[in-house]
Amino acid sequence: MKVKNLTRYTYENTDFQGWRVSIQRCGRIITRYFSDLQYGSEEESKAAAIEYRDTVFANMNSNRENLPEYMDRELAHVQDLLREKNSGLTLHNR
Repeated sequence: MKVKNLTRYTYENTDFQGWRVSIQRCGRIITRYFSDLQYGSEEESKAAAIEYRDTVFANMNSNRENLPEYMDRELAHVQDLLREKNSGLTLHNR
């Protein structure tokens, strides 16, 4: 069954298996990945992805008057998470 704004990645030849949330509004695209490995299972990563998606949609509804600003803040938050993760990986590998 297809779930809105979620895509499943299960390619055998990649390191990533999990779910991707992608939401586009006001010319901005927020994309966040939820790994099976990080969340423990396919079901748990899907639940986390759905929870995140639903939170973003709820926040979008409550920020309708300033939706572009909200999308910019959320996009910056996701980028910060990615930088933090990459920084940890870089420091760990040194």
